[in-house]
Amino acid sequence: MAKEEIKQLSEEFLYILYNAALKRSNICGIIVENMRPEYLPDKQFQTINKIIGVYFKANKCPPSVGILMEKVRDNLDSVELVQTINEVSYNETDDIIIDTLEEYIKDVKLKQVYQKIPQYYNKGQAEKAQDEIKKYAEWLNSFSLHASSFIDVLGTFKERYDDNVKEVEETKRQNKPIVSRFYIDDLDEMNGGRNLRTQLTCFLAPTGVGKSHIARHIGLHAAIDDGLDVLHFQLEGSQKEVVDAYSGALIEKSSYLYEKGKLTDNEIDRYMAQINEYAGNIDVKSFPRFNSKVSTIDIKSGIDEYKKIYGKPPDVIIIDSMDLLSDASGKQWDSDHERHKRIAVANDLKDIAGDEDVWIVVTYQATVENRDWLNDEKNVLTEYNCSEAKGLARPMTHLISLNQSDNERKENIIRLHIAKSRFFKKGKTIKIATRYEDEVFYDKQRTLNISKVA
Repeated sequence: MAKEEIKQLSEEFLYILYNAALKRSNICGIIVENMRPEYLPDKQFQTINKIIGVYFKANKCPPSVGILMEKVRDNLDSVELVQTINEVSYNETDDIIIDTLEEYIKDVKLKQVYQKIPQYYNKGQAEKAQDEIKKYAEWLNSFSLHASSFIDVLGTFKERYDDNVKEVEETKRQNKPIVSRFYIDDLDEMNGGRNLRTQLTCFLAPTGVGKSHIARHIGLHAAIDDGLDVLHFQLEGSQKEVVDAYSGALIEKSSYLYEKGKLTDNEIDRYMAQINEYAGNIDVKSFPRFNSKVSTIDIKSGIDEYKKIYGKPPDVIIIDSMDLLSDASGKQWDSDHERHKRIAVANDLKDIAGDEDVWIVVTYQATVENRDWLNDEKNVLTEYNCSEAKGLARPMTHLISLNQSDNERKENIIRLHIAKSRFFKKGKTIKIATRYEDEVFYDKQRTLNISKVA
């Protein structure tokens, strides 16, 4: 069958496309990167596309027909579709299939634009209609599934700069709030206002030091200081425990007072007036499961559920704690392969951060049995001396460890060590003061006093 004989919107082409994807990694990678659910004609194709995408990202190769059949065995329509895909015959080369897929996507996008235009004009929104046409034209001009092997840095200097300016203007037009702060002064100074969207940050800490506290600190202040929308996934402890802790941190009082109803009516009125001034929001989703692991697929499903409710993804995602997550492949990792599991989970989360344009902040439990080592305040956790950190550093944008000796615990002091940072210098250790009795992770005034003494 020649290229021109394949009808871009026909199921026959999709049978050929997915047959090729199951045999060749280059075709599979293009589908995973470019094929969206709305481009496909029905739920069966969407299901198969999703399974292939999850498997490819986890294993860097296409699934076999047997694996695909196993995944869809409970859905007879999907089983039949896999069989049809497996049995189709064709003679097209990879280039012809890729060219046809490119035309297919362009055609679908054009039909979507044509559907929107009359709706805008009927509502008297001519500018939006024209803007939609302009955006499609710009996309069409730049879209290609055949990536160039080389980029002429000098020859494309102005063109690429103009593209960057357009991207900044588009971000402003979308009115997406800026995500650029850790809400800890020294870290914010080092970050220098750099955009944290699409980034993955991990806070590593031994038990009892405060990894959940720093997770809630970022979630809370993102909402109340910068008006950001936060989605917090809690993988340990109850949902009530987390929302009560957030509530205590919100008013800088022990969560016990909130939980037991020991606040006065005047205090509640004052706090409500304060809360009503905040523009951001915090949603908490917990996973009270027994004898099973939560996977990154559950995280993605939670984000999709959030988008259905709010019509957009959150700005910041908190996951406490990443060591309780499994990756999307469904593979059962044994204790000898924990490092590979950590990398797989981190890569999944990095993909989610990029796909959803969010900042993902995770915590991770460190196991250090030598208390004397922890009590030596010259020591800090890094990827070189902590088994849990091995494998974490590479996919992370930031790996920051929380360190505390017994003496520092008595003084309510923590050392934050920058074990890895992609955009600012690593190796620095920051000493901060905490006030956990009032659910405060970062006591700014006491931290300033510590700095003055030091």
